[in-house]
Amino acid sequence: MNKHKLALAACCFAVAGLAGCGSDQTAAAPPPPMPEPTPVVTAPPPPPPAPPARHVAHQNRVATVQTALNNNGAQLNVDGHMGPKTAAALKAFQKQHKLKVTGKADGATLKALGV
Repeated sequence: MNKHKLALAACCFAVAGLAGCGSDQTAAAPPPPMPEPTPVVTAPPPPPPAPPARHVAHQNRVATVQTALNNNGAQLNVDGHMGPKTAAALKAFQKQHKLKVTGKADGATLKALGV
């Protein structure tokens, strides 16, 4: 009978050990996964401010003078910037038309250019 008690005890221990292996409805569920971080959307930088109106007007006047100089034989890029080539072309035009050589688009020069 000793063998029967020993076998019964072994079965009880085996059943008790297997009881913890099954799924248990009362056990706490694992926490849900963390949500993906939302990317931060930033607004694009604002466009650079427009140049002042008087600057644009000046560039337009210079471009007009450059075009008039080109019509009188100069070979300038019409870019609206009063650079050294534009000043040199003005001086050459002023000298050719017997005007005061200043390299600046003064009234007499503008009149001679037809601007």
